[in-house]
Amino acid sequence: MSHLIAVLNILSDGRFHSGQSIGSTLGVSRTAIWKSIKKIRQDWQVEIQSVTGKGYRISGGLNLLDADSINSTLSESTQTQLYLLEVLFSVKSTNQYLMKKVGSGIRSGHVVIAEHQSAGRGRRGRDWLSPFGQNLYLSILWEFVEPISGLSGLSLAIAIAILRSLKKAGISDAGLKWPNDIHWHGKKLCGILLEMKGEESGAWNVVIGIGLNVNMQYDHSEVITQPWTSLQQITGAVMDRNTIVVNIIKELFEVLEQFSKKGLEVFREEWILNDVTMNKTIKLHTAQDTITGIVRGIDDQGALVLEVNGVSQHYHAGEVSLSYNEPLC
Repeated sequence: MSHLIAVLNILSDGRFHSGQSIGSTLGVSRTAIWKSIKKIRQDWQVEIQSVTGKGYRISGGLNLLDADSINSTLSESTQTQLYLLEVLFSVKSTNQYLMKKVGSGIRSGHVVIAEHQSAGRGRRGRDWLSPFGQNLYLSILWEFVEPISGLSGLSLAIAIAILRSLKKAGISDAGLKWPNDIHWHGKKLCGILLEMKGEESGAWNVVIGIGLNVNMQYDHSEVITQPWTSLQQITGAVMDRNTIVVNIIKELFEVLEQFSKKGLEVFREEWILNDVTMNKTIKLHTAQDTITGIVRGIDDQGALVLEVNGVSQHYHAGEVSLSYNEPLC
């Protein structure tokens, strides 16, 4: 693994490097470098060009995650809440990684980011495409002293934290779609997955997973079954993922602290202002039925408020789509 990481670090500048020069730098043979390149291509699907007489390169380079850079940029107040920041090159799932560690001594404020997920997951067990070095796959462990009944609407508050961080990145026209997706002009930009461990009446450990499309290109469109976009597609520029991580951690920590004290109520108005389906006719697909109604916001518990045949109804689960579209996950 260490050789693979070292090779990627060299190639991340986007320039050509011969197998001999890489081998000399790392103290290994050209054959070992060739094998490393082959494994990187196979395991992580990184596109590495090979040109006779020039060597290897990653066209456009890679904006690799850097734990030192992230840590040094975080404010003092955020650092006091950060237990540990881990940057992994590849993992099955950042959420799964943290969930396995719950109860083994890790504490609230443990953050894990990965360059690649081999088995990334979204809500309801769906796959989450996780190409190497292009997006953000980030999970945070947070401990709540409240019983689980006090965590209603947590995922909505987290979506607001992500939306705030995107505004800092210059994305002013992204919006929210119940229960916790970030959309931009009808295309999915970010998803959130919460997993919990605890006791019914005691403290709960919550692992918060964030999947944000940053520099992913449309050559992945054939394996994604819904409209999507990335920050690079929106802005036309390669985005610095380390800066985005800093903003996300800051906003998440602030929102989680506030939610712990006051619940969803303090975020309700902000959600409604940024809800892309507000006052629109949508279809809500539940396990039992499909309901058509007009979105009238959310309640203090995070339930979707729908006007159905002139009557307000509150729903705590389901998938939302505009009435003329297929369900979006």
